[in-house]
Amino acid sequence: MFYSQHNHVHQPWIKAFLLLSWCHMLLMTRPYFILGFEGDWLSANVLFHLAAWPLYSLLYLLPAFITAWLLQSLCPHRQWIGKSIALLLSVLCMLFIWSDSLVFGLYSFHVNRFVLNLVMTEGGIDSLNSSAGTWFSVGMEVARVFAIQCLLLFIAGYRHSFLVRHLEFRTTRITLFFFSLFCVQGVSYGIGDVTNDAGVLEHAYNYPFFQKIRFRSIAAKLGYETNHRDRFIQPPDSSRLQYPLNDVKFNDVVDTPNIVWLVAESMRWDQLTPETMPNTWALARDSWHYRNHYSSGNGTREGMFGMFYGLYGSYWDSFLHARQSPLLMNRLQDLGYAFNLRTGARFTYPEFKDTILANMPPSTYFEADESLSPWQRDAENTAELIRFIQEGSDRPFMAFQFFESTHAPYFFPEEHAIRKPYPESLNYAEFSKVYLDENIAGILNRYRNAGNWVDHQIGMIIDALKEQGLQDDTIIIVTGDHGEEFMEKGNWGHNSTFVEEQTHVPFILHKPGSQPKSISALTSHLDVATTLLDLLGAYGNSANYSLGMSLLDMKPRDSITISDWHSIAVVTNDMKIRIPYINTGFNNWMPTDNNDKALNSQRTGELLGRYQEAITQVMEKSSLFTRGPLNTGTD
Repeated sequence: MFYSQHNHVHQPWIKAFLLLSWCHMLLMTRPYFILGFEGDWLSANVLFHLAAWPLYSLLYLLPAFITAWLLQSLCPHRQWIGKSIALLLSVLCMLFIWSDSLVFGLYSFHVNRFVLNLVMTEGGIDSLNSSAGTWFSVGMEVARVFAIQCLLLFIAGYRHSFLVRHLEFRTTRITLFFFSLFCVQGVSYGIGDVTNDAGVLEHAYNYPFFQKIRFRSIAAKLGYETNHRDRFIQPPDSSRLQYPLNDVKFNDVVDTPNIVWLVAESMRWDQLTPETMPNTWALARDSWHYRNHYSSGNGTREGMFGMFYGLYGSYWDSFLHARQSPLLMNRLQDLGYAFNLRTGARFTYPEFKDTILANMPPSTYFEADESLSPWQRDAENTAELIRFIQEGSDRPFMAFQFFESTHAPYFFPEEHAIRKPYPESLNYAEFSKVYLDENIAGILNRYRNAGNWVDHQIGMIIDALKEQGLQDDTIIIVTGDHGEEFMEKGNWGHNSTFVEEQTHVPFILHKPGSQPKSISALTSHLDVATTLLDLLGAYGNSANYSLGMSLLDMKPRDSITISDWHSIAVVTNDMKIRIPYINTGFNNWMPTDNNDKALNSQRTGELLGRYQEAITQVMEKSSLFTRGPLNTGTD
């Protein structure tokens, strides 16, 4: 009787179900394993992955089964509770890994703050513009995983077969097997860390929640010199936010210009051609066209933040928590500007209502009807913006529009399909690098067609300015918030790397009274707010409020800076190097040239030595506005 009760608490079905689920999880985590061996199955990291893959596949399931075991122990006579919890939580673990593997396969990062922010922030999911086919595929995957886990639970719990009895007998050996895997992957990574083996270090982070085991202190005691680059930047703290560093002084502005600021989602530099964007191309030939211009980020948040504040994306959280508006918008309000600010997406995602628009009355900004397709939202916003221009005003105005059509899956009316063939819709749930490699030409055609539609809207706005006789009184800015990659460097979309396709954007500045120029100097979104504040009377040292420089008085510069959620990149004319904000992940990221090609060790050492001061300054400036007022000079 005692044995029966004891056996009832420690049900063998839990062990059987865990092992069967582990086999299922091995299939779910297979993309992480495969990506570790891309093109190099005989590399030194084989041993690491052969241990890490099965070990982490088990670890991803343990929270579900530990919870189920505890509940079963507390309620030994209600076996259905433990089984229900084990089934539900194991399905959730599987679906998390499935979604994470999709994200990692496309963007080379795991479910992180960015993804969680996307899911939890108002308007975040809407920004994906997912099709009905995508949601259907997601539903089918949920059903598939649930059905398989139900079958495995049935086998484990209701068939007292050889499997269950064998597991009961082999528990010690199974535990020893996984402990051996833990030791092998830990030692493999530790040795790779000491020797700076890129094959191990870079691919170890294929596995979500990977934990490092390091032998550096032991190696150092043994006299072995480690080779590593643990340079890191701590994210700023909003409680110490000091922006601007000192009071900014302004001269009176006699002829206050209107400002029309047009930003296209995901618009990269090479889309500015006579074929794809003829209206914008014509404007570029009559304006200052910056051909070597980079976004301040590889995502909307950092790109827009850099434009309006002139600061690195590392400051985003500090300004968001403090609800600190940009100096530029404050200055425009002080000058009595009228505002008409529009988006085809949402101002809540990213949280621009609490940053860029923090001090703006709600009557000054507008979101298009969400029931419309993105291309229709852009058309609606354009019509309303033109109406605002035509109505006129006795005071200067700022008109801003964010075009959503060029956001994946790229939207346009059929008459603007300048490139064919293209898929009628995109199903995100089907996306993988294999699928993208096979279909990327058609997807790129969709993107170009959407760009042509956005260009049509830009052309109508410029025509409205001309019709009202306002072009010679108006600063016009046309750019993208960031770029978009189409597998040229191994990824699709943005928010993953700092390659040219994700960060190099078009930039046109039409300044009344100026002669057209084609400018090849290195410029950045960080320069936009600095330039506009210059035109609006700011004088003295712009370092008080910006990390950019004025586009009106270009001085030679060695580098610019680009940010994402977890790092900063220093970009020069011949090198890019990434510096993580915190000491986790991407520690072994190697510098590349400005075409994103790997550098040999000799060239790397040469360039790192040449730009050491620039890299150091970027690290210092990443927290400059959280240290309190500094004497930066105002002369």
